Amino acid sequence: MLKRFSYIVIGLLVASCGASTDKRAELSDLKKQREELNEKIAILEAEMKKEAGPAIEHATTVTVEQFKGDMFKHYIEVQGLVESDNNILIPVQSPGVVRDIYVEEGDVVKKGQVLAQIDPDLIKRGIEELSASLDLAKTVCERQDRLWEQKIGSEVQYLQARTQKISLEKKMLSLVKQLEMTKIIAPIDGTVDKIILKKGEMAGAGMGAIRVVNISDLKITAALSEAYVNDVNKGDVVSIKIPSLGTKSSEKIISVAKVIDPKNRTFGFEVKAPVVKNLKPNMLTVLSVNDYTKEKAIVVPMNILQNTGKEYFVFKAVNKDGKWYAEKTFVKPGKYYNNMIELVEGVNEGDYLVTFGFQQISNGSLLKISK
Repeated sequence: MLKRFSYIVIGLLVASCGASTDKRAELSDLKKQREELNEKIAILEAEMKKEAGPAIEHATTVTVEQFKGDMFKHYIEVQGLVESDNNILIPVQSPGVVRDIYVEEGDVVKKGQVLAQIDPDLIKRGIEELSASLDLAKTVCERQDRLWEQKIGSEVQYLQARTQKISLEKKMLSLVKQLEMTKIIAPIDGTVDKIILKKGEMAGAGMGAIRVVNISDLKITAALSEAYVNDVNKGDVVSIKIPSLGTKSSEKIISVAKVIDPKNRTFGFEVKAPVVKNLKPNMLTVLSVNDYTKEKAIVVPMNILQNTGKEYFVFKAVNKDGKWYAEKTFVKPGKYYNNMIELVEGVNEGDYLVTFGFQQISNGSLLKISK
């Protein structure tokens, strides 16, 4: 029984070795066939290439420009407002009915000129009544003075007479002041811009009556983020556009605020207003403030700058053996203004960049330069 089992095992081992040998032989035969096929393929490809002749390169027509270092200025644009320190809305100081208005809108007035009159009759009657009492008090006081000098009468009578006189004099001064306050007087030289009062109407104390403006010394005020606090200084030149007048000019900054507004984190500055016709207080302006200047900068049109999502690149035009080829070049952009952008890294002075047709090329493309 044991012998029979041994014979069976030996038989299986022999059969297994035989099968393994057949597979190795088959694999070796297939590899040999593959080598023969690769050799035939290479021969055929070489023959076909020889028959086809040399490959023809197709050039893409593009426009190129040589960029040199030029001065680059970056500007911040901010809205400004025309203002005047001499823009005054004169208030009514004494309530009453408006009796007279002596000026019209557009009239030129002088400082101290009476512009309108509030009815003063009530105050005048008070002054007349007080005048009689004051005259009597003065007479009594004078007589008490003489009696007191002669040691006649009591000190109390003397003091009472003086006190009464002084009290009435103060009341008279107060009424005279109130009478003066019924006049609306120009505090500055200027032009009557607006008359709010109407003759015959009741005017309350403190209400605006007449606006007088002196436009000979206007200024423009604006505010910038505190991020630019080191970029704006007194004396800097600012470009000014006034859209409503269609004018452009340049003026200097005359003052810069020393304090940051905690509400919006901005600081204010003032610019001298340009001398232009019809410039008026509260007009809107657009100020262009120069915050960055570089003497020699590589500045290119923004539209030629492309990106991969994370990196920016341009195409240089490089001459090799008399032919122009596209070279994809990664760059680091800087500040941009007015559709131009500074390239901080990647492009050097004198390089040629593709400015038109760059959408149809890739790295290594043959270029045909259009003049």
